[in-house]
Order: sequence, then structure tokens, then C-alpha cells
Amino acid sequence: MGLSFGKLVVLAVVIAVVWTVFRYARRMDAAARALRRELERRRQVPPPGVGRPAAEDLVKCARCGAYVAGRAQASCGRPDCPWGR
Repeated sequence: MGLSFGKLVVLAVVIAVVWTVFRYARRMDAAARALRRELERRRQVPPPGVGRPAAEDLVKCARCGAYVAGRAQASCGRPDCPWGR
């Protein structure tokens, strides 16, 4: 039951293969954890445009020159404002 050079080489190869397999398994586990974290993060963040007001064009008041929201047609505050009616 002596240790010959051939047996030591085979033992070294087996140890190297086992060590490489464990490193690969750890790397795959870390990648899977990172992917799960990223998916969870994306589920928590609302997509762009959700919960945010839409952009709206402003319209210049013909009387005073103030810009007011076009769709809402809100008054600029002057009594003679055409949008305030």
C-alpha cells in the first residue's frame, strides 16, 4: 500500500476536479442569487410612466401672456382671462 508517483498524480487530479466543481457550483449559486435579487428589485420599482402625471402642453393666454395648462384651461388669475370662464 505504498504511495507511488502515479497514485499521487491521480489523487491530485481528483482533488483538482472536486475543487473546480465546487468553485463552479458556488459561482452558479451566486449568479442565481444575484438574478433573484434583480428580479425582486424590478418587481418593486414601478415601470416608467406608472404613477407619474403625463406631460401636458401649455397654452399662452391671449390677454396677459401667461402660460396655462391646455387641457385644463385653468385661469391665470386675471378677471378678463378667457380661460377662467
